[in-house]
Amino acid sequence: MSATTYANKKIASVAMTSTSGTYQTNNFPTGTYESKIPNVFTPSDWHTSNSILSTTAVRQQFGSSEIRQAARKLRNQTNSNTEWNQHYNTTKLYDRVHEIINWKNKLEHTISETDLEIAALVRHKERCETALKNMNNPEEVTRENLRTRSLRVSIDVVDDEVNQELIKEAEVIAGIKEKLSRKVNEAQFQINALQNAYKAMCDDLADKMQSLDIDQQSHGLTNQSSNIGFQNNPIRIPDGTVMPDAWDGHSNYNCQRAVAEIKGSIALREAINNTIHQTANDFEAQRLKTEYAFRKRIHEVQQSKDEVEWQQQNTKREIDVLNEDIRGLKQSISDKDRPLQVAETRSENRTYRPRVELCRDGPQDGLKNERNELQSTIRSLYDQHSIAEDALGQLTQTLSRLDEDWAVKSNSLELENACMAKRQDLRLVPHNV
Repeated sequence: MSATTYANKKIASVAMTSTSGTYQTNNFPTGTYESKIPNVFTPSDWHTSNSILSTTAVRQQFGSSEIRQAARKLRNQTNSNTEWNQHYNTTKLYDRVHEIINWKNKLEHTISETDLEIAALVRHKERCETALKNMNNPEEVTRENLRTRSLRVSIDVVDDEVNQELIKEAEVIAGIKEKLSRKVNEAQFQINALQNAYKAMCDDLADKMQSLDIDQQSHGLTNQSSNIGFQNNPIRIPDGTVMPDAWDGHSNYNCQRAVAEIKGSIALREAINNTIHQTANDFEAQRLKTEYAFRKRIHEVQQSKDEVEWQQQNTKREIDVLNEDIRGLKQSISDKDRPLQVAETRSENRTYRPRVELCRDGPQDGLKNERNELQSTIRSLYDQHSIAEDALGQLTQTLSRLDEDWAVKSNSLELENACMAKRQDLRLVPHNV
């Protein structure tokens, strides 16, 4: 037991009051006293008490000195630790602020690039939509051409090269519209992806700004700040707290996602450009082929119509000449009646010659031959007249067919020219949108 402890116990063993009460020592029996009767101790007690008190004082002074040294050491150490910890965390907050600023700058840069790419892709989507819309007129013109050519009649209802090219043109236009429509849908899908990435980065940036404000305020706090105080459980870990790697990975994912979507958008814009140019070239090539077929067909129909007109003129001329010859044949037949009547009358009259005068002489044979020849001539004239009438009928029928064919060719030519006039609108279709 130390001296200090022993002295304290000694002092505690003597209990007394200022007026009345009980007392007890280790050397004397317990008794009662009155205030008027003084305490009486032995010299030994007096010396012992003085010695104990002095020893206790010395021991407590030594202990106090040790306590003071320990307290100073602890105070200096805690002050140093406190200042170091505060400096360390202030530095950490400074580093954290700069980390947030770096991510803030990167997010702002990526957001700006994403915004520009969204605008660029929207413009390309609008160009693609315009190109798609521009194909409505060619599609209607092609359908109108097919409907117009369906009005052809008779032998001119031909599955010719023009018809085949028009059908192919309709197929080309349908394919172009399908390709452009697909690119419009792809562009809209990519725009949605860019906007989602843009929103995620904006949300991340807003959180970064709020976190930056909090950490900058925390970094600026000092022991002299007026807005500091004790907090209730400030070291708690709120729900949703993540590790630094997850925090860094979240922003990195948002940026990398946006960069990937931007790359995809750039590739899609290039594909849209190629599709617009390629489809425009495909349509223009098919338009030229169809119109070449139209021009060739118009030339063929015009030639055929000219030929029909030439044959009409020749046939009409021949009919006129043949009619004149038929009239001549009729007149010739009519002209043979009188000579035949003369020959027959002469022959008849000579049959009344009397008796021996009824001689088969030269005149009788001559009249007989004359009559036979006239009858043969008249038969030949009738036969030729019949042949001429048949020829006239055939010529008349041919002329009628020529007139019908001329009407068919005229109708076809008018329809073909109407189609070509309608196709002039196709040259107004803008190809470079």
